Amino acid sequence: MAKIISLTPDSKLMNPDFEGYKLYYDADVTTYKQPVLEGVEVSPSGPTCYLGTRLKALHNHLFPDPFHLSSVYYFTSRGHLIKSGYSQDCHLSGNEVVWQADLTDEKTTPEQEEDEGGAQYHATVSFPGADLALVSNGRGSLHLLHTADRTTPTTHSWRVDYEVEIERGVLLQSCVRSTKAENGERADKNPDGNRVIECVVLSITTPAALLSNPQYTVVDKQLTNTKAVSLHLLTWLNLTYNGSTWKVSRERTVAGEGDIHYCSIDGSGTGLIVLAHKNYSFVGDSECPIIKPNNSDEKTNDEEELPKYIFMQTDEDVTVWMCVGEVVKEDVCVKVTSGELSVKVKERDILHAHFTEAALHQLSTWTIDGDGRLEIVLPKVLEGERWESLFMESELIGEEVKEQHLQLNKRLAHLTSDQWNPDPSSEAPVYDPGELEACDQAREELTLTHLHGSTHTPIALVHLGPTQHLFNAQIESLAGPAFCLRHDVDALLWQPRVCSEGQVTYTHVATYDAFGYVRASKTSAKFTCASSDLSYVAVADTHTHVYVFCQPGCVGSGELRNRKSGRQLERVARQLVISLKNHDPILGLHTAPGSLYVLTATTLYLYCIPTAL
Repeated sequence: MAKIISLTPDSKLMNPDFEGYKLYYDADVTTYKQPVLEGVEVSPSGPTCYLGTRLKALHNHLFPDPFHLSSVYYFTSRGHLIKSGYSQDCHLSGNEVVWQADLTDEKTTPEQEEDEGGAQYHATVSFPGADLALVSNGRGSLHLLHTADRTTPTTHSWRVDYEVEIERGVLLQSCVRSTKAENGERADKNPDGNRVIECVVLSITTPAALLSNPQYTVVDKQLTNTKAVSLHLLTWLNLTYNGSTWKVSRERTVAGEGDIHYCSIDGSGTGLIVLAHKNYSFVGDSECPIIKPNNSDEKTNDEEELPKYIFMQTDEDVTVWMCVGEVVKEDVCVKVTSGELSVKVKERDILHAHFTEAALHQLSTWTIDGDGRLEIVLPKVLEGERWESLFMESELIGEEVKEQHLQLNKRLAHLTSDQWNPDPSSEAPVYDPGELEACDQAREELTLTHLHGSTHTPIALVHLGPTQHLFNAQIESLAGPAFCLRHDVDALLWQPRVCSEGQVTYTHVATYDAFGYVRASKTSAKFTCASSDLSYVAVADTHTHVYVFCQPGCVGSGELRNRKSGRQLERVARQLVISLKNHDPILGLHTAPGSLYVLTATTLYLYCIPTAL
């Protein structure tokens, strides 16, 4: 049984007196730029479904190095992996080729081109350690590279340590974990030579391809009955080094539908943390095969756990509810007599039972709501008489809902009103949800799920409701990325961590004041990134503009007062608007402490962001 937990904000990191952002001009911001000689990697002929189009449109072509914060990487149209970085001596270092990726697709067959599995993806690179890199060419090849120390200015040739064919997709995350470290602590180097590299590859498939693939075992009914056109596949790979060679020691696959906003391997390597709108579940495991439950056992368990109907009674009538699925009214046939109830859906008997007491069948009514729930209202012949049970048939499992909530509503009626604000006051204006704009509203509910990698079941769930996910940020080099969620008008950054008991906890590490509201208003935003030192967050439009929002800092010389209240402000948050010289589409964005990288099709820009504006 999954444990239900909640995210608790740290009140010490909240700022109820936030005064807003003050515009800062970019005239004093130092700017460097470099031409992209071969052009940025062109968009491949990937999946044409919604998930595939979204994946290509939001692909960030700049890849940061968590072990060397001043360096960024990008792929050119010829497959060259280019390294650029900032230093006080040479400012923006030049186009250094560190690797050549094969972007050809000679292995694709006509049969593969008709399926999402044969599609091409962008090339991606990830850095699990200070001397290691993983490169996926998006065509089914994964290379493990030994890079040596990337923090030194000396150029090192990257050596191929291992190559393997994998599911086509993009790299989401990678990490190094020592096989003998206590509590699964990650390590870049192990004296015994035993270490594991774990990575997650995101790809797209179709429900038909998933269900027909003999390598996968689908036990989730939401996947077997889905009406979605495409699904996400998360391939979780373990690469083990035994002292002389590398090999894929374990491969696990998770599938689900809908947008996926966050995916990370937990700190102990026990499971995956997934933030999505829909349910995600394991469909494959090379070490512990997934066993599909027996249909008869599954049916018996469902009958034991879920009632076929629920009902509630008052002195005048009895209301019955049951689920009939996604049907129209013409598909349902309900017949009520004084002693019997019969329900058919598409000529199939759903219920046929006898009442324990008499009902006024002439006055009975029934309706179907949008969630596929059938509601039947049965007036009683003898008003005030309580029915001990609804039907005579004991094999029909039902549940009675008590009237306690109705009585509670009556007791609290004096505290409510049918007006928005019956006693208006300028000191305490009423909150009107009608004042919310469309961009402030989340369309679907978010769920944060921690999936166990061996039992293939959820360990913990966080039901976030209709919350907006804003961005992810790598703030610790040896930990998984943090994720940022909207909290009222603010944005809260949460870092998953493994506690001493081996459980994953979510720590509130930073608050970006009013950024939830600000980000919702940027309808043309393409990328959102935060600096690893938590000093600022940046939003890049599809073209031309980048908006930088800094954490509150000291005012410095002089004084600043609030125009309305006249109160003197000791700290102020600044906003910086950067306008690119050309109008090329923005293809990449990376925020580092004191430096902001912006990539277009022809130019790489570096903006030096002052630590105290």
